[in-house]
Amino acid sequence: MQQKKKLKIKEFPIKINSNGEWFYNDSLIKRKALIKLFSSVLVSDNKGNFFLETPAEKGSIKVEDSPFVVELFNVKGKDKKQKIIFKTNLDHEVILSKKNPLFFKKKNKGYVPYIIVERNLEARILRSVYYQLVDIALKKKNSNSYSILSQGNYFKLK
Repeated sequence: MQQKKKLKIKEFPIKINSNGEWFYNDSLIKRKALIKLFSSVLVSDNKGNFFLETPAEKGSIKVEDSPFVVELFNVKGKDKKQKIIFKTNLDHEVILSKKNPLFFKKKNKGYVPYIIVERNLEARILRSVYYQLVDIALKKKNSNSYSILSQGNYFKLK
């Protein structure tokens, strides 16, 4: 079995802002294909650090919030067969499920919704998308809590 070579970590002049826009040397990267290429080698550690990693090199990058942003969603099916499919700014499609759950982070005076996209990378759900989720949410009996149903699982909204 071949052991993975330990790479020296460089610092790349790449930043992802809170809107999911990518910058190189503070200049906006406009080519979506290039951003998708970079995102395909994006990894994070359990300390919230982000890296672009290939077999040949590894470099740290700055991420203001999350590397992706959910811009819209679709609902397919009904009742227990219902699926909520999120789409990110880089065209990732993610089905809300136990594997890709909805969760919230406390920010300032409120909670911000996120979903796991892939490789433990997160996408922040835009406020406008979240309000659309609230519109389709189900109210729990004898409670003020609301949930959304996807793949047979209920996900509580805050």
